[in-house]
Formats: sequence, structure tokens, C-alpha cells
Amino acid sequence: MDTPASATPALPPSEPAATVPATPPKPRRSPLAPLALVVALAAAGVGGFAWWQSANLARSGGDAAHQVELLRTELDGLRRGADLDRRDREQLRQRLGDAENVNKSLREEVLGVTERARVLEDAIANLADKRLSGHDALLLNEAELVLLLAKERFELFNDAAAAERAYRLADTALAAVEDPAFATVRETLGVELRELAALKQAPQGAGVAELAKLRDSLATLEAPQGAAAAAQNPSRLSRVLGQFVRISHAGEAGVAARDPVLLRGLIGLDLRAAELALLERNDAALHAALARARTQIESAFDRDATNVRAALATLDRLGATAAPPTPIELGATLKELRNLRSTHTLSTGAASDGAAP
Repeated sequence: MDTPASATPALPPSEPAATVPATPPKPRRSPLAPLALVVALAAAGVGGFAWWQSANLARSGGDAAHQVELLRTELDGLRRGADLDRRDREQLRQRLGDAENVNKSLREEVLGVTERARVLEDAIANLADKRLSGHDALLLNEAELVLLLAKERFELFNDAAAAERAYRLADTALAAVEDPAFATVRETLGVELRELAALKQAPQGAGVAELAKLRDSLATLEAPQGAAAAAQNPSRLSRVLGQFVRISHAGEAGVAARDPVLLRGLIGLDLRAAELALLERNDAALHAALARARTQIESAFDRDATNVRAALATLDRLGATAAPPTPIELGATLKELRNLRSTHTLSTGAASDGAAP
């Protein structure tokens, strides 16, 4: 900025003094003019600075307002996002509640299905137990009956072969039983079966066969020659006296003389008694029956005949052979089977009573 002195226009070139008019006197300058100029300049600077500052402040205020508006917009967006998140959380919480309710209902349904499955399994198990118990009961009844028949036959006839076959049938029936509680019965049955198999039946069977053969050969035994001749050629005195008196003997010879068929029948009965004693392993009865048969054969038939001598030799040989010893006593398997069945029935009844509501 120019000062007032420099702002004064330049004077034209001076003319000659003659033509120059007289100039007025210069005004006297005030000493406050520079100070006023400085103050004016300072005021102008301050005003410019204030204007610039206000312009900057205006621009800054506009930017700040814009930033505030942007922040407000972002805040609104964040608020809306927070609201959305809150709604999402509420929806998720509601869905979780629904899912929990569904899970609870599913859990209850699963528990119900499990309970029904357990009841169904119990029913099926009961049916299976009933089927198995019926199946096992039939097999056990069969085994018990066969063992009882084997025991009675062995006690009555000492027929070890038939008893062994019956025991094998009982073992087959017990092998089909599915209840493992009756496994020990088969072990006891196996012991008695081995004892029956080890029992020697050959001498007894041979003796019975020899007695049967001897009984069949009684019809071929020859009567004494003297008795036959006397019966065929009686004397005159015998014929005369026979019209009034008939003399007979009460012994076996008299019976043989009168009825040889009856005597052969009596000898056959004695041989039958010997067979029965041999089967019963009764040594005393065997020797008594053989002695009676021998006495009757000696008194009623010709001892010099070959077949009579063979029959007597057979009786002597059988008499020299003692009856086989008394075999084992059967019935341990039957007793154990009955005891196990009774115990199993009691335990099954107690279990069913405990399971009943």
C-alpha cells in the first residue's frame, strides 16, 4: 500500500520563473498521519485476517457439519444395524426356543418309542420264553418218560441192551433242550450209559439161548426102553388085574409113564423158571430150577440116549456157571432230572411273580 506522499501526482516541468505564478504555501503535514496510516494498515490486516479466519471457520464449520451429518448418517445406519441385529437375535432366540421345544417333544417321543420298544421286546421275550419253555417241556417230558421206562425194564428184566437204547433216546431228547440248566443231566446220563455199555451181557444171553434150545428139544427126548416095552406088551396077569385094579406111582416116573407130554411141559416150565432166574440174576432160583429139570429128565427119559446126555450136559454146564452179579442201579439221571425240573419251575414262578406289577 502506497503512502499519501507517493499518491500525490507529479508536477509538470516548471516553466521559467517569470511565468510561474506564485505557489501557495504547502500545507503543514500532521505528525499523526503515518500513525493513522499504520493503524489503518493494521486494521486492514486484522480485518483481512479476521475475514480469512472467519472464512476458514466457515469452511471448517461446513466440513464439520458435513462430518456430523455423515456421522449422524452412520450412527443412524449403526442404529438400524443394531436394531436389525437385535431383531435377528430375538428371532434366533425364538428359533432356539422353538428348536428346544421341538427337541423336547422329540425327546419325549423318543422316550415313548424306547418305552414301547422295551415293552415290545419284553413281549417278544415272553413269547420266546413261552415257546422255548413249551419246546423244552415236551423234550423233558419225553426224556423223563424214556428214562422211567428204561429203569423199570432194567429192574424187571435186567435188559441192559434195551435200557441202553432208551438212555440214548433220552440223551438225544436232552441234547435238543435249549435251557443250559439241564446240561448236567446229560453228564449223569453219560455216566450211566457208559456203565450200561460196559455191562457184559454175552454170558447171560448165551445161557438164555441154550435154555431155549433145550426147551425146544424136549419133544425129541427118548423115553426109557423098559417102560415102553412094558407098556406095549403087558402080561396076562396085568391085563386081568387091570380090569379091577390100576396101580400108579405118584413120582415123576409114574407121571411120565401116564402122560409124557405133561412131563415135558413141566420140564419146560422149570427151564422157563431157569431163564427168568438168569435174567433176574438170581443164583439160588437158577440152580433150583436147573436141578428140578435135571431130576425130571433123568427119571423120565433114557439116560443112555445121545440127546438126553446132551441135555443133561447142558444143564450141568449151566449149573456150574453162576448167575451174573447184580448190575448197577439205574435212576440217578431220572432223579436229577426231576429235581432240576422242580427247582426250575419254582425259580421261574418266583421270577414271574417279581416281574408282575
